[in-house]
Amino acid sequence: MNLTHRLACVATATMLLPASCALAQQSSAAPASPSPWSFYAGYAHIGFSASATVKVNGAQVNGGNASAGDNSSLAFGVIYHFDERWSAELAMGLPPTATLSGAGTLSSAGKLGKVTYGPAVLSLRHSFLTDGPVRPYIGAGINYTHVFSTDDGFVRDLKVKSAFGPVLQLGVAIPLKDRWSLLLDVKKIWVSTTATGTLPAFGGAATTSDVRLDPLVSTLTLSYRF
Repeated sequence: MNLTHRLACVATATMLLPASCALAQQSSAAPASPSPWSFYAGYAHIGFSASATVKVNGAQVNGGNASAGDNSSLAFGVIYHFDERWSAELAMGLPPTATLSGAGTLSSAGKLGKVTYGPAVLSLRHSFLTDGPVRPYIGAGINYTHVFSTDDGFVRDLKVKSAFGPVLQLGVAIPLKDRWSLLLDVKKIWVSTTATGTLPAFGGAATTSDVRLDPLVSTLTLSYRF
């Protein structure tokens, strides 16, 4: 290679070097892809559609029923995004306390007792309109409601079993700034349990109730994707 060719190669390399450095800087400054994990927290309202079949000493109480008071709580959970359309969610909340009251022919009994419980829902979700300003999704899964403690009322020595149940879910995600989103979510849970105790007003007679709770859980939460 003669001197002219060498000088031409040096000049070409000198011209290309700044461009290569600029591309390298742009590549290093490119934002990293978001993590598949996101976390959310916010407000939850739990509204029950409760009903019960009540028995005293094994005999059904005709017209006897029960109701459960609505609750508010702090909702939180994690979401794992398989891709932009499919994700798995684990939803939880601070354990609220529900008041069980007599209804129907048992309305005069008043407060039957209180139950402190912790619901957890594991669901699979599918999102739509993933590039839009509002991104709806649907989901289905399973709920586990764990009973932490009970307080007596008209029923003494009240015991309520923890229970599983299916869940259907509907919600929308509204992207905000950076990796933040607002989530509006509704979960319908079908869950049944059994409550037992004694009735001092009836000479300590044993009572058993098959209770359907079937809550509707509505949440408004703020989500951050890592």
